[in-house]
Amino acid sequence: MAYSNDGDYYRQRVAQEQQHARAAPDGPIRRLHLDFAARYMRRVAETERQSSTR
Repeated sequence: MAYSNDGDYYRQRVAQEQQHARAAPDGPIRRLHLDFAARYMRRVAETERQSSTR
């Protein structure tokens, strides 16, 4: 899939990781996916902040 910018890519990754977390059993794997989703959400915020300062 082609992404128009980094923000789109990171938003897609957030959705994927949240979906993986919902499908994972409770425990370390679920927390790992939630951690990845949180990291991608921070990247989305960084990307939006950078694009607003341009």
